[in-house]
Amino acid sequence: MPAPPQIPLTTAEAAASAPVPRLLGGRYRLEERLGEGELGVVWRARHLDLQRDFALKLLRTAVPQDAGALARFQREAEALGRLRHPHVVEVTDFGVDAETGIPYLVMELLPGRTLADLLNEAGPLSVARALPLLAALAAAIDAAHAQGILHRDLKPGNVALTTDSEGEPFVKVLDFGLAAIAGLESIEAAPASDPVEAGAGGERLTATGALLGTPLYAAPEVIRDGVSSRASDLYSLGVIAYEMLAGRPPFQGSTAQVLAGHLLQEPPQPAAPPLEPEVWEALRQPLGKDPGRRPATAEELVRRLCDAAERASARAARVRWRQAELPRRAALATAMAAVALAAGLLLPTAGVPPLERWLDDLRLQAVPARPFDPRLLLVTLDESSLGDRSAPLADRADELGGALAALFAAGARGVAVDLLLPSQWQRSTTFADAVLRHPDALTLAAFSAPDGRVVGTDCLSGLTAAALGPDRTSALFGFVNLDEDPDGITRTGRLLFRDRAGGAHPSWAARAAAMLGALPRLPAGTTFRIDHRIDGRLYARLSWRDLPVALAKRPQLFRGRLILVGGDFLDSGDDYHRAPARPGRTDAVSGLTLQALQVDTLASGLPLREAPRAPSLFLAVLLTGGATLWILLTRRPGLAVVGLATAALLYAAVSLLVFRQTSLLLPVTAPCLVTALGLTTALALRRTLPRLPPEGRSTP
Repeated sequence: MPAPPQIPLTTAEAAASAPVPRLLGGRYRLEERLGEGELGVVWRARHLDLQRDFALKLLRTAVPQDAGALARFQREAEALGRLRHPHVVEVTDFGVDAETGIPYLVMELLPGRTLADLLNEAGPLSVARALPLLAALAAAIDAAHAQGILHRDLKPGNVALTTDSEGEPFVKVLDFGLAAIAGLESIEAAPASDPVEAGAGGERLTATGALLGTPLYAAPEVIRDGVSSRASDLYSLGVIAYEMLAGRPPFQGSTAQVLAGHLLQEPPQPAAPPLEPEVWEALRQPLGKDPGRRPATAEELVRRLCDAAERASARAARVRWRQAELPRRAALATAMAAVALAAGLLLPTAGVPPLERWLDDLRLQAVPARPFDPRLLLVTLDESSLGDRSAPLADRADELGGALAALFAAGARGVAVDLLLPSQWQRSTTFADAVLRHPDALTLAAFSAPDGRVVGTDCLSGLTAAALGPDRTSALFGFVNLDEDPDGITRTGRLLFRDRAGGAHPSWAARAAAMLGALPRLPAGTTFRIDHRIDGRLYARLSWRDLPVALAKRPQLFRGRLILVGGDFLDSGDDYHRAPARPGRTDAVSGLTLQALQVDTLASGLPLREAPRAPSLFLAVLLTGGATLWILLTRRPGLAVVGLATAALLYAAVSLLVFRQTSLLLPVTAPCLVTALGLTTALALRRTLPRLPPEGRSTP
């Protein structure tokens, strides 16, 4: 059987110490020396009755008169005996051996190694590996502080690392041998930076100038004043955290250099491995020289580190996300913008016709009316005019022929007849004579029927047509066909109509307007916007039945004017057409009024002009591309959606202002549709793409 170990009492007595076969009344047998600290030596001891191994700590001196050492040992025992926490070593017994006079402390035996051993082997730990250990250590410290207990010697060597039932590292805080115990009320009432130095009886346990604890981990106020507080424990915890993450304590060198560093210097930022800025900022807080500016609890210290690590990780994830996703999403935004542009160019010239028509009407209603051309005079055949005579229109060729001669005699610039004249008029020499005398100042109506037949041109006899020649005969007629939109409103007119053979024929309005001056140049088949800002009801009008009297008494009424002759049966419903309504007036107009509006618009040089679509489309594509990229890159696309919608509304408002000032019609629906298409596609696409990682939590 091996010889029992010896118990060193003091350095001077170590050689003379005698074997001690049994200790504490024979209950324990010392098996193995595990280590020693400032106050005591730790042994693995066997409890002979329980047949279990414990850690037995013996005071290094056996001099009973050393009241300070005995008091500190007594305090450690009381402190650990009061603590019951998973991360604090469990104390099962304490006291002073009656036979040898040696103070003792019996604790659970912890297999494994210390945090100091781990750091020596592994070097700096990653934040992810260090934080769980720090959280356990913080829980133990806060539990001790809650009971009025200060550790005063926190260091990696006093942190045991064991394993739990699942094999994971498990922290146990050791050696509360330097703990200062105060009453619970005094600890709670005092600020974190206040010294806690009085024990039972109020004696001070530290001699003046003495430093309790290890200099590498001592707080500045402990070095300076020799007193400890909860804040000084948190400083030591901050040093431990620094060493875990940096691989070394913040201050190294001789004892004097270390102490000067704690007192006067800021801890250096670790360079290898470098810490993220957020983590470094959180790590500096418990290492502040002012105890009052440190975190209030160990849990708060670790929470700030966790939050900082989370923010740093989130920032790094966002950087990686942007590096990978920014080029990809920029390419997607560019492709979507190109598709949107192609879609806009493929739209009809008017954009989305129903919506564009509605916007056009809205713009017309929002601008002031335009004066009509005073050179136009409408002579109308209405119900009252026809009722005065029993003869139908087919039998009134001489009457009209005579009226035409009288109008030209009165000085009319030209006459345009908006009536489909019947073939019986070929027999009227009066009508034929008027046509032959004024072919260049006369316009007759023709109509292209849905079946392809042309109605109205057979009112001239063969002799009259031969006398004029085929070109002048053809030029004498203009087509009165109207282009109604699907909603039944006539908004556009034409200069020319194309027949099935591709031949070009002037419209009635273009033929009549040519008698007032040169016509604007437009590609064949191109429509123009009728200027419905003109109130057609205000044109000078004369009923056919009043024409003879006016010619006799007021011939100057017709001088220099273009006379438009046609039917006006709006009241009877036989001549009903629709124009865009303006405030205070109905949308119902007669065919003659619509023709007069076209003549007026052409004579004015087509004041309503459509702006080229390409510039507005390119602007919409640029805005859509930028907004699409924003939507694909941000976590909250609402701002881009609102901004793009606002831009569309602003563009619509600008289009109204431009129309009011310049009569220029900016396309609205095509750019807005491009914008809506890009916006909808971007919102749908972002749901299928990896989301931007969230930002980490902020720490107050």
